[in-house]
Parts: sequence; C-alpha cells; structure tokens
Amino acid sequence: MNLRQKKIAVLDLTHGGIPISVRLAELGAEVTAVDVYGTVAPSNLAELEKLHGIKTQGKNSPPETANFDFLTAPVHLDPAHPWLAGAREAKIPVLSHHRIVGEILAKDPRLSGIKTIEITGSKAKTSTASVLSDIISRKSETVLHTSRGLESWKGGVPVPIHKGLSITPGSILTALDRTFEAGIRPGYFIFEISIGGTGSADLGLLTTLTPDYGIANESGLASDAKLQLIRDAKPGSVLVLNAGAKKALACAEEAGTKEEIKTEIETETKTETKEKAETKIITFSDPFLPGSENEADLVLKSEGNTVSIRKGELFFSANLKAGYNVNAYMTAFSAASAAALELGVESDIIKSVLEEFEGLSGRMQEKELGLHGEKRKTEITVPLIDNSNSGLDIRSAEKALEYALLKRKDERREKLILILGEEAAQVCEGLPPETVRTFVAEHGNKFEKILLVGERMRRVKAENVLYADSLPEGLSKAADLAGENDLVISCVKCFR
Repeated sequence: MNLRQKKIAVLDLTHGGIPISVRLAELGAEVTAVDVYGTVAPSNLAELEKLHGIKTQGKNSPPETANFDFLTAPVHLDPAHPWLAGAREAKIPVLSHHRIVGEILAKDPRLSGIKTIEITGSKAKTSTASVLSDIISRKSETVLHTSRGLESWKGGVPVPIHKGLSITPGSILTALDRTFEAGIRPGYFIFEISIGGTGSADLGLLTTLTPDYGIANESGLASDAKLQLIRDAKPGSVLVLNAGAKKALACAEEAGTKEEIKTEIETETKTETKEKAETKIITFSDPFLPGSENEADLVLKSEGNTVSIRKGELFFSANLKAGYNVNAYMTAFSAASAAALELGVESDIIKSVLEEFEGLSGRMQEKELGLHGEKRKTEITVPLIDNSNSGLDIRSAEKALEYALLKRKDERREKLILILGEEAAQVCEGLPPETVRTFVAEHGNKFEKILLVGERMRRVKAENVLYADSLPEGLSKAADLAGENDLVISCVKCFR
C-alpha cells in the first residue's frame, strides 16, 4: 500500500495511536491524530504537531471523515463513535490498527533478514511467548515483547531493554525503535499482541479463543477480531493454531491460498489481486480442550510433573520442576513446542528448556511471603501462590483457588487468604467488579479473609472482605493476617 501523501485519520491515541501516527507521518502521509477519549496531555498533542507535523483533534472535535482517504482505529473502538459512524456514512474505508501496523512493518528496512513471530489469543499469550523465546534463544538471539516488558534473550537468559509498553499493535513500533536504539539486531522478534495479528509475521500463533468476550461496546466478539491473524496472514507464512479452536480452523480453511482484494485506498477504480503463497497450518493439542488431540499435528500429554510430546514419528518427554502449577502452563508448552519444531529447533533443546522452566512471576508461581510485625518477635514465612498479572481474569482466580485447595490438602495448611482485584481498571479492560462479586458470593466462605484491591472493588461487600489500594498494600495486610500454617493467594490484575 502506498501511504505517501495519503490523508489518514488515526483514532485512539491512548491505545497505540501515537507511534502509528508518527510512523505514518515519517512515511509521507498527511496525518490527523484524534484523541477520542480525551486522555492525552495537551503537551503531548502539541509535540506531535511541532515535531512531526501531525494535526491533532480532541475528544469533542467534530468528525471530518470526508476529508480523508481512510481512517485507522483499534478493533475495540465503539462503532457508534462519531468518527466511525461518519466514515460509514461517507463510505470512507476504516483499517484496524493491526492492519496499518502490518503495512508499516512491511516498509521497515531494519527488519530485513529478521524473522518475526506474533502471538495472540485469550489466554496463555505471555507464557507461550516467554517459553518460545527461551527455546529459540538457545540457537539465535531473540527479542521478546510481552506484557512483562521488552527483553533480549541469549542462551535462555533474558536482559531487560525497556518496560512500560502495552501489547497494542502500535507498541510493536516502539518496541522496534527501543531495540535498534540499544544496538541490538536479533535473529527473531517475538511479539505478544492483543486481539489479533498485523499480517506481517513469518509465524503467527493463536493460543486460545476461549474465554470469549465482547468488544467495541459489545458489538462484536474478541474471537472474531483475533482471526485477523489468519485472514491477513503473510503469503508463505506459517500459522500455529490451537486444534481446539474450531472457529480458527474453519477460518484457515476458508482463507484458502488465493484472495482478491478490492480496495478504494490505492485508487478509486483499481482492483488489486494478490497471489498468496500457501500458508502452512500447524496445529497443537490443548490439554484443557478434550478431544483436541484428534485434530492436532503435535500432541502434548501430561501425567503428574511429566509431559510427553509427539509429532509424527518424533516423540520425547520432559520431567518438569516443582515450585509452580505445571497445569497452568500446558497450553503454553504445547504451543511453544509446536512453533519451535516448525522453526527447526531440535527436540533435545525443547526438552531441556521445559525441564529447566520454573514458572513466570505472577503466573501460578509458588513463592514465600515474609511475615513480620510488632506482635512477631521473629520473621516467619508462609506459602504464596503468585497469580497477579496483566492477563488475569476471574477464571484465572478460580484456577488459583483450585490449586490452593489441593496444596492446602497436600501440605495440611489451615486458613486461605485471598488478595483479589485490580491495580488499574485500564489494564487489558480491567477486572469487572460484577464478576468479583459473583466470585465472592460463590467462594467467599472458603477464605478466612479476602483483600479486595482497587477503588472499583469497594462496591463488593461481604463479611470477610477487607480493602487495599494496591497489590503491595494487599500483600502487607495479608502478611499481618496470616499465620505460618496458612496459605496466601495473590490474584490482582496489574502490570508486572
């Protein structure tokens, strides 16, 4: 797509629109950046205009859609928003942020010779990306961008490059800049992306489509948006799909090997037809979706702390370490192994990584919480199940409870203390208070105390509920409440 001199409106500067606007301007487009939520500081808007020649419009600016060649907006923006409604009325094309980032990446000469991997899905994105990065880094330097941050991996060892980036498609552009500014030129980039793919990856990986949820003011489903990974796949690329995601498999079958694209973006009359080299589809079994092994190219099975992996004639097994809930990582192990084998990594490397893996911080990892205070003469410790991360949802809290109940039985623990909530409502759409209220109503009697974190959680009332403003405060209060024979569970939606 030729972007030079195109008039483009970039909607939503809060979720990755700023780096998209800047890069489009650098490519010669005439860009108007629209702050649809009114959350960007006036100084930042002024900087866009002064440094990059980008026009800006605020939340209440009247839409001028007829003046643009096309708009670009995130898939989660309400279709009733005046800018989108105006585009439909004026028959102006609207591209997703994912697709426009894909167009930008295709024009980035810095990526020449570097393989890119994109990972999306409802669950297990960060875990899959991290395990896969560990595996690939044993053969080639890898840069990993997830909700945990931007890291350079060599020989299984991560080194932080930058923190604070989201996993919106626009953040990929910032991740590239930070990497190259650090003087790093990896063999692979691995990007965790929310709600879809850009269509520029050499390998696209879909972890799960469940649990599904509504987006764009409940006008659509996240699962449908994530299928961009398949529909827009780069010619000749590889797609690694969950064999239990039937909607994804059907989409891959429908996509075929050729597609005709009719567009009014290039010219008003031109019809562009592109021949797609066949996209290779690899499927992996999901232990949480019974029957998926019947459809899978790679099948992973587990028994206790041992996993076995079979793909065709290849078979190997790995004995996993203790200290984390191995069941929470089975989807990630299966997906990462399928991708790694497709990329030519030897099975003994995969086996070694799985056996060395100790869990990710905030992902069903077992830790110890120090207990101290005025009433205690010496510090003691209590087991902590750390499941606080940016992807937490109420289902994750339920899984943590199941794990804690088994651990309490095995270790003869006494009371359970739960820390539950959110540090910021905007982290991946937050943790809805209504789901927390239902969880407390159904499971509250299993806990000695529940510490709810975040202002929105104060709406949830129960006899054994206390409140905290942050995860550190919740951990501190739990340390004061717990005894050495108790067990603490931490389930707070937050950036780590």
